[in-house]
Amino acid sequence: MAKMNLSIVTPTGSVVDADVVEVTVPGAAGVFTVYAEHQPALIMLGGGLLSYQSLDGNGEIFIRGGVVEISGESMLVMTDYALTRDDLDRDQATRVLESANTRLEESEYLDDEQLLRINIDQSYAESVLDQTAH
Repeated sequence: MAKMNLSIVTPTGSVVDADVVEVTVPGAAGVFTVYAEHQPALIMLGGGLLSYQSLDGNGEIFIRGGVVEISGESMLVMTDYALTRDDLDRDQATRVLESANTRLEESEYLDDEQLLRINIDQSYAESVLDQTAH
């Protein structure tokens, strides 16, 4: 089975460095899956669950924004935030969602970048809230 190296980094350091066979990513334009030997690409990230399958098992990281650089042998995810399931904070996600909704409601004009950031924040927060619902 072909594999590639997955690296997930944030401004504070490395979160994941593993050999994987596939990665499912929340892109800014929707969820997509990457396999080893994928064509090179640079893609904007959205917010939500990034999951991966390695030779040792599966992993999940919740991300919020950033970019992913894909080459045939590696995938570099550079994101603003990356949290494991154990690190999820329901209260923080609620605040992110409320802030995004307020910005959307109160702004008379939003350019594409502002609207994208709001959509990323909403997607991230809704994903975390879904995963932490009891």
